Amino acid sequence: MTTAKQSRLVSIPKSDLDSLYATIEALENEYVMDQLERSEKDIQNGKVRNVREFMKEL
Repeated sequence: MTTAKQSRLVSIPKSDLDSLYATIEALENEYVMDQLERSEKDIQNGKVRNVREFMKEL
């Protein structure tokens, strides 16, 4: 098990690092998090529609 005093070098692809930064940015954005919560509630309450029906409306 690694303790707080130990440090290690980790190598990951830049695309993974970019994705991690984007995730952190989204988690810090109150508007985005509010929209995600509202979307989850809509899904739980059955407020969803078929993508084909949605596309017809456009």
